[in-house]
Amino acid sequence: MKKLLALSLVCFSFHAMAQTSATKKPFFDSKSYQVFLDTSKCVEGDVECDGIVYHSINKKNHHELTLKGSTLNIGPSHDFRGYIFRNGDYSYVLSPAAGAGNDDNHVWTLQVSQHQAQGDKVLFSENGNVVE
Repeated sequence: MKKLLALSLVCFSFHAMAQTSATKKPFFDSKSYQVFLDTSKCVEGDVECDGIVYHSINKKNHHELTLKGSTLNIGPSHDFRGYIFRNGDYSYVLSPAAGAGNDDNHVWTLQVSQHQAQGDKVLFSENGNVVE
């Protein structure tokens, strides 16, 4: 009975997330992925938050991934640099793209890295647009 209840809860959660994704605009849209962020557990105006939910949809094979993460902040003033989500040895970082022509921060980068003994190895990196 407990297994059936747990399975039902998991199926309902994925169904609810799929419905949410279908009705909301993505935060980030690139050639390969749409990424939806849920920041509803964050206090508005707070620079740091560790209750952000990342939900991505691969445009080619329609695989979906949901992770919990946080804001990415650096320095003593905790300057905002984007969002980070971890899945085992893998990290997913969404951040404003560096470079000229991105003064309004509409172009962001999705970077997927794998933690290895000799340092992190970038497996995927792609620019996309923040959807308004």
